[in-house]
Amino acid sequence: MKLFFANLKIKKKFILAFVISALIPQTILGIILFLNLRAIALENAIKDTRKNVEDVKIKLMDIVQNAVDISNKLYLDKKLLNILSTEYKDISKMYDDYTSYTELSNLMSIYNKNIHAIKIYAFNPTLLDTGEIVKVDDYTKNQEWFKEAIKGDGKILWELVFDNNPFRPQYYFSLIRLIKNSYGERIGVMVIYIKKEKLEEVLSLHLNTLVITGKGIIVAAKDKDLVGKKLNFNFSSQDGKLIENVNIDGQRTMAILGTISASESGSSFLKIISFFSKKDIFKRVNKITFITFILILVNSLVSLLLMLLFSKLITDRIAILNKKVNEISHGNLDAQINILGNDEIGQLTENIKTMAKNIKNLINQVYLAEVQKQQIIAKQREIQLEMLCNQINPHFLFNTLEAIRMKAFCTGQYEIAQVVYLLSNLLRKSIEMTIDLITLEKEIEIAKEFLEIQKFRFGDKIDYKIEVQDDLLSSKVLPFIIQPLVENSIRHGIEPMIGKGTIEIKVFEEDGIIKIIVTDNGAGMPKEKLEEVLQSLDSKDKSHVGLKNVYHRLKLFYGDEAKIFISSELGKGTSIKIQIPKR
Repeated sequence: MKLFFANLKIKKKFILAFVISALIPQTILGIILFLNLRAIALENAIKDTRKNVEDVKIKLMDIVQNAVDISNKLYLDKKLLNILSTEYKDISKMYDDYTSYTELSNLMSIYNKNIHAIKIYAFNPTLLDTGEIVKVDDYTKNQEWFKEAIKGDGKILWELVFDNNPFRPQYYFSLIRLIKNSYGERIGVMVIYIKKEKLEEVLSLHLNTLVITGKGIIVAAKDKDLVGKKLNFNFSSQDGKLIENVNIDGQRTMAILGTISASESGSSFLKIISFFSKKDIFKRVNKITFITFILILVNSLVSLLLMLLFSKLITDRIAILNKKVNEISHGNLDAQINILGNDEIGQLTENIKTMAKNIKNLINQVYLAEVQKQQIIAKQREIQLEMLCNQINPHFLFNTLEAIRMKAFCTGQYEIAQVVYLLSNLLRKSIEMTIDLITLEKEIEIAKEFLEIQKFRFGDKIDYKIEVQDDLLSSKVLPFIIQPLVENSIRHGIEPMIGKGTIEIKVFEEDGIIKIIVTDNGAGMPKEKLEEVLQSLDSKDKSHVGLKNVYHRLKLFYGDEAKIFISSELGKGTSIKIQIPKR
């Protein structure tokens, strides 16, 4: 993460800092404001809806109670029951009874504020239609509300009843109830029509409030088109509880429910349902939120422009400084840097000027010192050249060794002649050694020649064994990597020991890796000494020169693919293993 920020351009860093410190927090605050406004709007809508339900419930309760009171009085009115039960054969008798019965008129005069009309639909065919008492005909029998009244068997029910008044035929929210005589016989159905004007007055201030029956039929609403429609609704919901996803006239709304149960003679009830649409209540919130986000956007753009302006003033000066520093880095130490200001950039400019001046002075000093050094080196090379010219000529050395070998051979000293021959070969190979690779077969010959010379020196004290995997003999390796290890084993392992020493050389391949192991049964070394040897491989001291020479040559040529392992135990010998890639 730190590297990511370090690699960003300064201008991008300014923009990123602005996004993190300003744009993101403002956006988050805007979202929080939006969510809180929605929550507040929803809470207020629920609160207002509950209040609507309670207001309508209180106002409607008086009207409904009036209808219930009328129903109870008529249900128990003996004179009315007598009229409805009597089969009149004498018109005068019926006229007298009609004339003397004024209860319906009296009730209308008392409750006319809320009640539009009271009608008794009688089963008695001997009765006459008076407007208040009406004989049941086939049309009436087929009406749904009439059938419901019969099923109700005397219970108070609330239904929409069509009044076919010739002057103003229309539906009315009505109380219906079956009337029975003392023998339990059906004698009529009372219908108490509620005044539409009164319902409209109650609902005038509550546009989204409906009055529905227990079966979900809308019997009163501000929107007259809804009256008579049925709602699919769970009426068991608790009063005052918010109900989501209520389908009203094809619109998904949220609603609050209230119950009016003014009936004392039945289980029928009325429901007040007030609803609202989330979409409608969130319109204002969305508008406020839109304006808020516009302000945030404008503020962010202005801030971004100002930030880019300030960053440009800084980055332009840094770009000039960077250009001049680049000139200095390419050797133009006299580059002129003209940047105004005493801020950090100005101070950095002055420091760079001072640095360039100091570098120039230092270069002059180093140049003079280098000239002197080159003069000294040149002198040393002259001396070395003279010394080389005075050294023994290699051809003279080989010729002399060959003369000694022939002299020994001629005098019958065959063993000395063979050793001189081996020594001459070994010296020639060491003098002619380059960085070129040689075959493993030649490298083994070098080690074998060296061992034969050592056998001549030590006699039976030294013995050796060489095992090489046949298919590896043609593999190429660095020259003189085995002989120094053998010399190291003889010098530090075999020479100090008492008794016969054995050196074993094994070369084999595993998974594309050539492994060379040189093992002796010599004096060995303690753990502390072994650790010292291992640590000295990477040091610059002059100890263990042969081993370090092999180690560094392998590392320079093969890199990390080359590995050296050393194991040793005091009195039991030492084993050195080299691992190099097969090439």
